[in-house]
Amino acid sequence: MLSNTQKILSGLALMGIISVVMMPDVVMGLLFELVHFFFELLFISFEGIESFLDTVVEHLLHTELHQTQVIVFYLIVIIAALPFYYLWRLLRRLFFRLKNALHAVHAEWILYKTRATDYWLSLSLIGKSTLVAILAVAIYLVSWLFF
Repeated sequence: MLSNTQKILSGLALMGIISVVMMPDVVMGLLFELVHFFFELLFISFEGIESFLDTVVEHLLHTELHQTQVIVFYLIVIIAALPFYYLWRLLRRLFFRLKNALHAVHAEWILYKTRATDYWLSLSLIGKSTLVAILAVAIYLVSWLFF
């Protein structure tokens, strides 16, 4: 039994899928306009922050226009560098976790290959022939159904 929220979300998802199928050009145009609006909003926000920093630095430090621009530039570089530094640390941690997980997957793959090789070597000639025939028929049926 679905709750009302699940019914509403399912209906909205269905309407979205139907909209994309029926009018993909309108949906893609809307998507591009939303992305453009988002970047315009980011640009206007950046310009506002830069203007605010210009005013604050100029009044606090009593500097000329060029000096103010240089100080604000380096402030913005420092402010922008901090998230990139934390992102770098996060990505390094994720990389090492992924590397350890891949080592575990590689060890499992080696174990699987060893077991498969041992199984193949333990089969008689008739067993090997039967296994190859079953595999060939299965591949043929799958290729016949899907291609």
